[in-house]
Amino acid sequence: NVDFSLIDHFEKVTDKDGMLMTRRLAREEGLFLGNSAGSAVAAVQQLKQKLSKDDVVVVIMHDSGSRYVGKIFNDDWMRQRGFLDREKAIEILNGKDTKFISINKNATIGETAEKMTKNNVSQLPVMDKGRMIGSISDKDLFNSILHQPNCKTHSINGIMRAPFPEVDANTTTEELAQIIGNESSAVVVTQKNGALGIITRHDIISALSK
Repeated sequence: NVDFSLIDHFEKVTDKDGMLMTRRLAREEGLFLGNSAGSAVAAVQQLKQKLSKDDVVVVIMHDSGSRYVGKIFNDDWMRQRGFLDREKAIEILNGKDTKFISINKNATIGETAEKMTKNNVSQLPVMDKGRMIGSISDKDLFNSILHQPNCKTHSINGIMRAPFPEVDANTTTEELAQIIGNESSAVVVTQKNGALGIITRHDIISALSK
């Protein structure tokens, strides 16, 4: 039974917001809760503009996530019902701190290794007059230096590989994973404004694990 005279306000939360908060609590806070608890926290989030810095908020998290493993915690189930959007390339790029980093075709192996180390990247697009003509990875550099220690002054022209596949900003995470898994270690994304971005295998893993 409910005594409605004790309730001052009802806050409406959509199924999607409640479920996404439930997943977020598990991912960020390690709290394996059910949809009711997630919805309660989502409601507080919606009310935060009405709260003052002196207000004390108590949220009762009264259900477990064990009943929702096949639903809320199942990506396919969530996507099929429109609760989980398919992340796109542009969203992955927006979540990255690094800008598009490339190397000129005339660079040496030593210069390329230095640039990779400085920027903490493991692969680079090779450019010529603003056009991507190839790619190079730390594996390529490693093999070259291992077999020919004095090659640091040599041009990367002799060891660069085919260019990374190019995709548009609306390519989904699943499509990116298929391209990167089968064809390349990275893809280059062309954004609407013409700017280029790079997405690596590590970026895909990070996106899929959210």
